[in-house]
Amino acid sequence: MEVRTVCFVGHAGAGKTALAEALLKRCGHDARFDFTPEAKSRGHSVDLGVGSLSQGDKLLQILDTPGFTEFVEEVYKALWACETAILVINAEKGVEVHTEKVWELTRKFNRPSLVVITKMDLPNADLPKALESLRTTLPGRFVCLELPIREGAHFIGYVDLIENRAVYIDKRKGEIPQNLKAAATAEREQLLEVLAEANDELMVHFLEGQEIPVEEIRHALKDALRARLFSPVLCTSVTSGAGIDALLEMLQTETPTFADLNRSADGFLAQAFHLFSDQYLGRLAFLKIFGGTLSEGDTITNVNTGAQERVKEILRFHGDKSEKIPQAHAGEIVALAKLSDCQLGETFAATSSAQKLPWIEFPKPIFARAVTPETQADDEKMSSALKEIASVKATLSFYRDNVTHEAILAGLGDTHLNVFTERLKNRYGVSVKLHRPHIPYKETILKIAQGQYKHKKQSGGRGQYGEAHLRVEPIPGKTYEFVDEVKGGVIPREYIPAVEKGVLEAMQQGILAGYPMTDVRVAVYYGSYHEVDSNEISFKIAGAHAFRLAAQAAQPALLEPIYRVTIWTPSDYTGDIISSLNGKRGRILGMGMDEETSDGTPKRDKIEAEVPLAEMLDYALELKSITQGRATFQMEFLRYQVVTSEKLAEELLKREGKTMNKPAAEKEK
Repeated sequence: MEVRTVCFVGHAGAGKTALAEALLKRCGHDARFDFTPEAKSRGHSVDLGVGSLSQGDKLLQILDTPGFTEFVEEVYKALWACETAILVINAEKGVEVHTEKVWELTRKFNRPSLVVITKMDLPNADLPKALESLRTTLPGRFVCLELPIREGAHFIGYVDLIENRAVYIDKRKGEIPQNLKAAATAEREQLLEVLAEANDELMVHFLEGQEIPVEEIRHALKDALRARLFSPVLCTSVTSGAGIDALLEMLQTETPTFADLNRSADGFLAQAFHLFSDQYLGRLAFLKIFGGTLSEGDTITNVNTGAQERVKEILRFHGDKSEKIPQAHAGEIVALAKLSDCQLGETFAATSSAQKLPWIEFPKPIFARAVTPETQADDEKMSSALKEIASVKATLSFYRDNVTHEAILAGLGDTHLNVFTERLKNRYGVSVKLHRPHIPYKETILKIAQGQYKHKKQSGGRGQYGEAHLRVEPIPGKTYEFVDEVKGGVIPREYIPAVEKGVLEAMQQGILAGYPMTDVRVAVYYGSYHEVDSNEISFKIAGAHAFRLAAQAAQPALLEPIYRVTIWTPSDYTGDIISSLNGKRGRILGMGMDEETSDGTPKRDKIEAEVPLAEMLDYALELKSITQGRATFQMEFLRYQVVTSEKLAEELLKREGKTMNKPAAEKEK
């Protein structure tokens, strides 16, 4: 069987999903890709859609992707799994912002590609204008295979430049209309010139001005696509159906097969490239098979974990519908249910000795919000439900901050997070609110100081007694050290751990604003005890108080998290971005062009900076506004840094709804 996988990419509203569904319908599958409540309510895709259709010995698998950059994870997965990428463009709008992004990814994944200009039935559809935007905005060679035939405002057919004749909606074929002959001649000449580069025999015919057989042109087209020499351009209308059959025929016969581009593995080998939690089928793992055969009842091994899995059933998807199949082969995409804790990118094989397959590096989450449940019932279910939702997405994470203790949901933007909180409500019945998270500040000290405290309590009977003398000093980058310098047994050894326990509790409570303290060395060097009244609780209390007194005298300071931010942007926006970073207390580390590209992808400016997290909470939204969505960025934690200005520290704490506690020495002044 000839197996092919294609994916549809492009800007939202270009018509990707409608086109994918129209192709499935041609083969008897009345399926829907946007079947989740979240997609229906928004009117656009938010997940990867998987469909397939078979005719005779040909299996065509279709992957449909969302058209918004915040859901770019699905584009990564689709481009990884496909043999051919199909860039879909709205005939009225031409190249749009997300078009540029997905085209860049198509070339990064080095996939053969073609372009489909859709909605040719719209009143303002303009093929020449759409072509011009392609050829002037995107790198690559774009050559027409079809020209639209319009009658007034109606799209009634197209000129097939391979067969060099007109094809109408009613399947009639005939002469090219007079008004299109000049354009058809010019575009066909360009097509044959490009194809000649891929086929020596065609080159001879072309140079000698001979008529070239249609079959020879089609054969050269296959070679040119595999060699990625150019991207053929077709035009369609889902509404009228014009061009759909021609597109389907090309996808099934002239695009590269899995076998054309891949060497099949000897035994069964597959990789989980997409996970989806279905309301009825449970957690599904979509596998792309790279070799061998997978049959119902087989036992396969998760090479990453060593776990063995029994294949209970194999599912082939057609949008929102699925069918059970007994067996699947190399190149096919199938879904398996009830695999134990399968993660994205994991390799499955017939034996545990197989090598793990390489996997994609996805963008990391850059937009975080704190999540709070609306009711007590929601609170009980929220964490487990959000963990399950986040476990199937590489660009979504859910965790609890160990400083602020807030539940944090992080993704690629506000719409991204809203979709999944909506899914939380639709699927799990859990309602939550999102709000700006608190900054996980910490505290430290800047100089050496001492503190001592005697805890003495007598209330009849056995009392409490413990005295501890402590010295504190800053140790940047070492988090915490506790040193026992007691000599002469002034504090018995069994009470030293209690002193440290008191110190640790006091460090968690902080000195300035209640944040945990770090980068501090604490030495206990003296104290006293009572043979009857001393106990662990007494020395724990003494240690805590002595530490607070020492820390207050050691110039306590606020520490704020600093992140390394890397931005990739078209040069038109570089100045505005640098200006915005400077306004965020950012420090520019370097600038330059992104790495040299060999495929003609336009190089972008790369800006690297250090910026406090407090200034980056809404940066995903700000950068989108500054650059019209054309720039991207990533950020990673770098270090904690002292806020040297007391005025700034007070301002930062005010944003958090806190006030700074003045050290005791300052209060006395």
